[in-house]
Amino acid sequence: MTSTTAFEFNVEQGLMELPGTPARWIWAFTCPEPKCACRTAVVLSLAGERELLLELGRPVADAWLRDAHYGHTAQDLKGVIAFAVDIDTHELFPPVGDAPLDPAAHPGVREVADRLDDDVLDAIARVWEMGKGEQLPPEPGVDGAKIEIEGWRPGDPVVWDNVRSSLRGDTYVIGNRIFEAVELYCVEPDCACGEVIVDFSIVIPRGAPQPGHVVFDGEVATLHPEREQQRERLAELWNVYCARYPHYLERFARRSATMHSLAGRIVAAPPRRKVARNESCPCGSGKKFKKCCGAE
Repeated sequence: MTSTTAFEFNVEQGLMELPGTPARWIWAFTCPEPKCACRTAVVLSLAGERELLLELGRPVADAWLRDAHYGHTAQDLKGVIAFAVDIDTHELFPPVGDAPLDPAAHPGVREVADRLDDDVLDAIARVWEMGKGEQLPPEPGVDGAKIEIEGWRPGDPVVWDNVRSSLRGDTYVIGNRIFEAVELYCVEPDCACGEVIVDFSIVIPRGAPQPGHVVFDGEVATLHPEREQQRERLAELWNVYCARYPHYLERFARRSATMHSLAGRIVAAPPRRKVARNESCPCGSGKKFKKCCGAE
């Protein structure tokens, strides 16, 4: 970590109150190394007031700012629950090491982890970006602007992440395979169907058969495997999705309402100009297109 990052980033931005009762605070510390792609955050937590966590967790903050081993410092703290969480997969780990943590064997950790909902993990993802000195992406459709979606046509469902910027994926690890889920919502202004599509795709290994998607019609979820041989895998993914989001009915209703409120602002993006391989990449990275978004 550079000293510039340390001075520009306020480490107390990782302090946040968890939803629910009793009152509980966490302090999240994400990896400060700009070139490191790890997605874990070391989390400190205790019941009670923010000021107490601020006091007890200060040695970890000091270690983070000194570019020292803040995970080891967290592991040695007394009176504070400390663990690490992958913000994309929800997997739990000890503050130091990469062996998964069994929540059943650590009820204190489990109590905290069960309250790390989408909003909290999104907030930790923002801390992850800022801790690496990155600018947060602008929210789509800010100030009432149109939300342009490439290839979209009226009547098509819309991916949630296309209208609400997300800094993390909804990722599932099953054995040696990694899957990702995306949610698509109806955006017809006068439609009350309540339909939600949860599409599961395989990330690793590349080229493996795709599982398919689940359609929720407002009452019943129906499996639509890509191939019939994938039905069992798709059912397994739906089960772990429901376990991750036990209140998915409320989640779908809340997100559907948001989507419908934005319906009139969603439009098809204009066709993209073809970029030559040696031109500057239109993403703004400063690299040539062939070395950036056009890399094969």
